[in-house]
Amino acid sequence: MKFYHSWRFVLPLLSVFLLNSCGIDGSGLTAGGGIGGTGIISQGAIAAFGSIVVNGTKFDTSNATLIVKGEEIGVGDSIVRVYLDIGRVVTVEGSGREDDKNAVALRVIYSNNVEGPVERIGNIDRTTKEMVVLGQTVIVNALTKFKGTSFDTIARNNVVEVSGLVDNRGAIRATFLEKIGAFTASATVEVNGLVKNLDTDLQTFKINDLTVDYSLADTSSLPGGALANGLQVEVDGTLDATGGQMLATKIEPGDVLGAKNADEIEVIGFVTNVVTNMEFTLGNQVVVVEKGARIVDGVIADIADGVKLEAAGTLVDGILYAHEIEFWGPDQIEVEGVVTDVVSGSEFTVGDQVTATNSETVFEDGGPEGIVLGINLEIKGRLIDGILVADKVTFTDQ
Repeated sequence: MKFYHSWRFVLPLLSVFLLNSCGIDGSGLTAGGGIGGTGIISQGAIAAFGSIVVNGTKFDTSNATLIVKGEEIGVGDSIVRVYLDIGRVVTVEGSGREDDKNAVALRVIYSNNVEGPVERIGNIDRTTKEMVVLGQTVIVNALTKFKGTSFDTIARNNVVEVSGLVDNRGAIRATFLEKIGAFTASATVEVNGLVKNLDTDLQTFKINDLTVDYSLADTSSLPGGALANGLQVEVDGTLDATGGQMLATKIEPGDVLGAKNADEIEVIGFVTNVVTNMEFTLGNQVVVVEKGARIVDGVIADIADGVKLEAAGTLVDGILYAHEIEFWGPDQIEVEGVVTDVVSGSEFTVGDQVTATNSETVFEDGGPEGIVLGINLEIKGRLIDGILVADKVTFTDQ
């Protein structure tokens, strides 16, 4: 999905943005370090580097600050390439857009979903595995980018770092998984999720199926220094002697947008709560669909718990007012680039990705006969044995 500028929505909100932009310095950042009432936010998996591509937008990161797990790491392209990988889910905060496909990043923010030992692992089918890591269900499949391991070699007791999108069941749909090493009793573990079953007497709570003992944890960075059910938190600690409980050493606010207002925002994720088809939660972001919004690859009635989609629009007081919604299959990906090889109209290569079409492929702004060397295409489809089987082919040059 690309951002579609809609001044019909932006202009009525201009006074809100101006009020909220007070205190922004020359970098576009507020005194608190987040983006102010103007700019662009994009949250999703890294699709490519040079500088960084997220949700179809290429962000210039030459002067961007990288923040990893709450720590400022450094500035610039080289830092981004050293610490990040394709598939990691990031939030990019930018000062504005150069054109439809390019923007300037101010900050790139990354936190993993979970890091710890693989407790259980099993095959759902030949291309999908379900694992449990620190009580968190993790789904790996053709979308997952692996580092230090592979779909076939990942095993119990491997310590892994997982980044992905959380669905309505609380399962992590991994877009990135790295093997850190073998588990040891002293290993530091991390988890990011929602507090539930908080017991202030026992000083425990749960994140999905993981019990966390917070009796010795530093909670000073939490709002009011206190835990609460439903609070998104990031927890560091170790496992107890049995491996069944996490002993927290530090608990911080979890991976949520630090911004309240932005001219443009795009978020991809799974619908986790539905009030109506026009108001729902995407991951942990509240979305309100504007009247007349553009709906892509679905209809508004398709919005339901567990559906994967992208919402693009404006951010006002922490709410995403969407002027575009695009539906995605859980295992769909998008590749955009120049056709570099053509076997036929149904078998060709985009960039370095071998692509195939079939009788169910939808073509936009062209047809199979228009697939020639040098044409620019946007392919939306599913990876099967390394081949991208196209659900939709869009000609972006025409």
